[in-house]
Amino acid sequence: MRSTIHIAVATLVACCAAGCGNLENAPFRVGTVHGQLTESDPSVAMVSLVGQPGVSSHVDADGRFTLENVPTGMAELFIIATTEKAARVQVRVLGGQSVQVQPVAPTPAGFLDVHVKTTNGFRLSAAEASVEGTPFQRLLLDAKGRLRVGPLPDGCYTVTVTALGFPATQVQGCAGPGEKKELKVELVVDESLLEQGCQEIGCEEGLVCAPNKKCLECIGNAHCGEGLTCKGNRCEGPGPLCAPCTGDWQCAAGAQCEVLPEGSAACATLCGGGDDAPPSDQTPPDEDGAAQCAPGFTCQSGRCLPDAANFAGCHALRRMDAPCTDDASCHELGLLEGRCVSGACTAPCATDLDCPGSRRCVDSSAGRVCQAGT
Repeated sequence: MRSTIHIAVATLVACCAAGCGNLENAPFRVGTVHGQLTESDPSVAMVSLVGQPGVSSHVDADGRFTLENVPTGMAELFIIATTEKAARVQVRVLGGQSVQVQPVAPTPAGFLDVHVKTTNGFRLSAAEASVEGTPFQRLLLDAKGRLRVGPLPDGCYTVTVTALGFPATQVQGCAGPGEKKELKVELVVDESLLEQGCQEIGCEEGLVCAPNKKCLECIGNAHCGEGLTCKGNRCEGPGPLCAPCTGDWQCAAGAQCEVLPEGSAACATLCGGGDDAPPSDQTPPDEDGAAQCAPGFTCQSGRCLPDAANFAGCHALRRMDAPCTDDASCHELGLLEGRCVSGACTAPCATDLDCPGSRRCVDSSAGRVCQAGT
């Protein structure tokens, strides 16, 4: 009898060690992690496992979290605390046990500004970005191929971008505390669709599909903006200040095509008196030789841009004269102090120097506003 008991115990020990039979040893391969954040917003806060974002936990109102089914061994927690703060914490997990981590103090997070372009000017469709090993999966890009990913704890990440008609493309990017780092991605069209060209895929905004199945800037003047002419399938200047552009050739003398803080490119003159700020007819130099800005524009970060008191950027300036029903509809277009006068948006002014382009400051039912010159 005694030998039988000894054999049974030996068999049980062997089975526990080797995982044999029907005995469940899974609990010994995972553990539980408990912790608390010193700062958090329960509406966005979450904790996940780097490399296994499916292992995740929400954070309660007191900043506490419980992460279950964490594989044994060294693990790293990916923590989103608020819309602006995050953290990464390493922890050793023991099988079948609970681990209490020290209180976690989130730090300023970084962000990756993903900007996707395609070869040949083909259109992006259903474009998505995923950050490997994190909860940021299959995030949709906007129509211009842009997406801000974050908040991200300090570190380097692999981003995978996919889109219809394009093979998946991976790029690496690092974001430090408080950084907003641009991450450019170029997608090459799948060879199986290349012969079908833009007639199948379409062209990105601002390009047209030509009969030869190529995406071109223009095939006639109708495809170009105000003041531009189609020459050799390219819209050429001189375009006025704030006109959309893809190169300096589309801008008037003294201006150049600049990527603006709002994210789009437009014709602008430089200012501030540096070597990169050449004077022009629109920006006569002052006594110190520094380039000055045209009426309605002010010097902002080295560029002459629409007066920030009236306009949210070049895109807002271009909405002058847009149809409106009231002042609020003009404000929605980025005309911060916009006035709806005679069914069209305009901006308030004190003198002609407040009005961009050829507009003049005139009296109206809404006070003095900028109107097209006569």
